[in-house]
Amino acid sequence: MGLEQNKGIVRRQFQLISAGDGKGAAALYAPLSSNHGRKVDRDGLSRIFDSLIGLREQFVVQEIIAEGDLVACRTIVTGKHDTRPVVPVGGGVYSITEPTGLQYSIQHIHMFKIVDGQIVEHWANRDDLGAARQLGLELVAPVDSKDKLMEG
Repeated sequence: MGLEQNKGIVRRQFQLISAGDGKGAAALYAPLSSNHGRKVDRDGLSRIFDSLIGLREQFVVQEIIAEGDLVACRTIVTGKHDTRPVVPVGGGVYSITEPTGLQYSIQHIHMFKIVDGQIVEHWANRDDLGAARQLGLELVAPVDSKDKLMEG
C-alpha cells in the first residue's frame, strides 16, 4: 500500500473511535498486533477503544506524516471524565477516582506500523499529566528531608 493509503487507515481509526465504533476501529488492526509493546488481539483493542469512547474522546488529527510502513501523527484529544473506564486508559488517570464530570483537552503523538493494509504496531505519547491537572487530580509527592538540597 502507498503512503496516502496508510495515512488514510490511521485517520479512519481516529474517525471510528470518535464516532463510537470501537469494533470498527479494532478491525483496522491485524488479528494479533502490538499496542505499546504488548501483544493484543482485536477484542482487546475493542475494549480499549470502548473505554476511550466511554470518555467521549474525540480525536482531531493536526499533522500526519508517513514513510515506508510507518505513519506518525499529532492529535488533539478532547473528552469528558463522566465514567470510570473498564480498561485503565490514559495511564490510569481516569480510573483513580470517581468521575469528575470535567472536560479535558490534551495532545497525543502516535506512531503506527502498517503492513498489508493492517495496523500491526502502535505506540503513543500522551499528556496524561495535563489531563490529570484539568480534572483536578494532580498528585504532589511529599518531599522527604533527605531530598532537599543541602545548604552551605
